[in-house]
Amino acid sequence: MMKKILRVLSVSIMILGISGSALYAEDIPAGQSEIVPAETLPAGQSDSIPAGQTEAGAEEGQGVTSDIFGQEGGIVHPYIIVQEKWTDNLFTTQSDEKSDFVTTIAPGIWLAFPANREKLLSLDTTTSASGGMKLSRIKPEGLRRFQTYFLYSPEVELYADHSDQDHFNHNAQGLFQYNLNNGLSFDIIDIFKDREDISDDGTSDTLYRYSSNLADFITTYDPSEKLTLRFDYSNYYLDYNEDVNDYRNRMDNGFDFYLFYKFTPKTSVFAQYAYTLIDYDDNDDYDNTENKYFAGINWAMTTKSRGRFKVGYMEKSFDGAGIDTEDGLSFELQAQHNFSAKRAIQANAYRMFNESDMASASGYYNTGIDVGLTQKFTEKISATLNMTYEKHEYNESDREDDYIRLGPAMRWTPREWGFFDLAYYWTNKDSNENYYDYTSNMVILRFTMTL
Repeated sequence: MMKKILRVLSVSIMILGISGSALYAEDIPAGQSEIVPAETLPAGQSDSIPAGQTEAGAEEGQGVTSDIFGQEGGIVHPYIIVQEKWTDNLFTTQSDEKSDFVTTIAPGIWLAFPANREKLLSLDTTTSASGGMKLSRIKPEGLRRFQTYFLYSPEVELYADHSDQDHFNHNAQGLFQYNLNNGLSFDIIDIFKDREDISDDGTSDTLYRYSSNLADFITTYDPSEKLTLRFDYSNYYLDYNEDVNDYRNRMDNGFDFYLFYKFTPKTSVFAQYAYTLIDYDDNDDYDNTENKYFAGINWAMTTKSRGRFKVGYMEKSFDGAGIDTEDGLSFELQAQHNFSAKRAIQANAYRMFNESDMASASGYYNTGIDVGLTQKFTEKISATLNMTYEKHEYNESDREDDYIRLGPAMRWTPREWGFFDLAYYWTNKDSNENYYDYTSNMVILRFTMTL
C-alpha cells in the first residue's frame, strides 16, 4: 500500500515539476557529462555549490529591448556548442580497444524570468546514485520574491568510424522558486535526460539508451533568526530501453528533514534525517529502504571560503530474504576556497550506498574524492586541473573497482559571447576482476557561443 501511495505522489510531483519547468526558468549547468553551456565562473566557484542570485534584470514596462537576449540581465539566452572528441577506448573495454572521433552539436536555449545572467544552480543526475543525486542539493538563498528558469538542449553525436552509434540526446531542466515575507520558501526543480550510456562491462562494444527524470522539492521555514526548518521530497525515475538492463529500472522516493541553527548569518550547524524508498520494476528482491542520520556544518565565513560538511550513519535494508542489511559510515564534503582573485581550489568527498550496475550485486559502497584547481592567467585565458578517485565495493560479490581520473584543461575567451575549451582526460579503472579493467585517453576541443 505504501509503495502505491508513493507512486501516486511521485507521479503528481513529476507532473508539477515538468509543468513548472515549462513555464519558468533558472540556471546553466556546467561540468556535466552532457553538453550544456558553461558560463565562465568566478575563480573557485564550485559547480556543486550554487551561487546566490543577483538583482540584474529588465525593469517592468520597458517592452522588448536588447536586454531580452541577454546583453544586460537577459531573459532569453540562445546558445550553440560544437565539440570534437577523440578517444582511444570508445567503449571502455579491457581489450580490443576502439578509437574514434566523435562530433557533438548541441544548440539550445535557456530562459530566466526575472532576467538573470548569473549561474544559479548546477546539478547533474547519476543513474547509480540512490535518489539520482551523488551530492545533496544546497539551496541558494533567493534575494528575489521569485525566480524561474527553463533550459532545453538537443544533442546530435556523430561517430567517424562507428556511424551505427550515431544518436540524438535530449536534456531539459527547469526551476521555480518562491520566497514569502513570513520566512517560508518553496523551491522545485525538474531534470529530464534521454541519452546513451556506455555498457562499461569490460567486453561489450555497446551503448545503452535510457531516460531519467528527477523532480526535487524543497521547502524551508524560518521560525526565528537563528532557526531554519527544511523538508525535501525527491522522485527519481530511471528506465533503460534494452531488455538486458531491465534489472536497473527503478523509481526512488526520498524524504529529508533538516534542522539548522545559525551561529552567525554565514555559519550554521544542522541535523538531518533522510529516508529513501527504492522500488525496482522487475527485481523485487532488490527493493530497499535507506535510513541516514547526519550532523553537519554549513559555512560561508568570508568571500574566500564556503562549503558544507556532514557525517553520520547509514543503513540499507532489502526486501529479498537472502540479502543482508548493509550499514556503515557516511559523509559528504562540498567546499571551495579562493586563494586570490586568480587562484582557487574546490573539493568534493563522499561515502554512500549506490544502486547496482551489475545484475548479480544488490549495490555497492561508493567512496570518492574529486579536487579541482583553477588558475586565471589573464582576463581571457584560464586553466583547471581536475583529479578524481573513487572506490566501489560490491555487495554479494568480492568485486572491488578503483577509478583514477586526471584532467588538465584550458579556456580561451576571445569575446564575451564565445569561448574555446581544450581538455585532456586520462582515466584508469583497476578491478580485482580483470575483465573490468580499462585505461582511456581522451582529448576534447569545444567551442561555445552564447548570448
